[in-house]
Amino acid sequence: MVVIALDASHSPGSVALARGGDLVASDRFGEGASHLVGLGQTVDGLLAAHSLSPRDIDRVALVAGPGSFTGLRIALAWVKGLHAALGIDVVTVGTLELLALPFLHETSPVCAMIDARRGEVYGALYRARNGTDGPPCFMAEEVIAPVAADPEQFLASVGGETALFVGTGAAAYRSLLDVPARARARYIIDEPGMFPSTPHLASVAHHLEPLVHDRIGALEPVYLRAAGATRTRLGPLRP
Repeated sequence: MVVIALDASHSPGSVALARGGDLVASDRFGEGASHLVGLGQTVDGLLAAHSLSPRDIDRVALVAGPGSFTGLRIALAWVKGLHAALGIDVVTVGTLELLALPFLHETSPVCAMIDARRGEVYGALYRARNGTDGPPCFMAEEVIAPVAADPEQFLASVGGETALFVGTGAAAYRSLLDVPARARARYIIDEPGMFPSTPHLASVAHHLEPLVHDRIGALEPVYLRAAGATRTRLGPLRP
């Protein structure tokens, strides 16, 4: 099975290619160009470098959000177009879950935090799920469901958990982790824990159940909060 995994929830975005569960290659985009341009160019480059075309893709694995509103919409539109044209299988994984998944072999829970701007984070807490059939790489038990929140309030909900913190939110609010109450907290604020891992997703996506055709057509990104323009438009009028 040839799998392409896509993430446009962050800048940079990333793409990874796998065959039969083995990672073949990965690359980033969006650091010097827009996601609209970079996503397609990066996928085309990876495929061409390995003598493949879009018709050779068996499955696309998409990071569904939360994250950059524009990036998520671009990636979803690209995936929907590929599915409509070629009937390629589609699977999705949440951004916060994918941030945590590579680290679920740890004995402590994994707290994924994304800097959501405007003084908020997207956050969730996961731990390894035991005693369940299935690939160990996807045994994520949701302890705290994904939420958009003030970082201090979110960390208060995490409580005294001795967790491994990953993601851009952990980097942005590192000062909130470097306090006596969290003396046992650990964090990864550089690679590989800053961004969702499309190499990891590409290598395990063949274990996931593909979405049925009708669900793909109706699929929407996971935003967790309204866009800034929407929030402003729905706000109270002031004289």
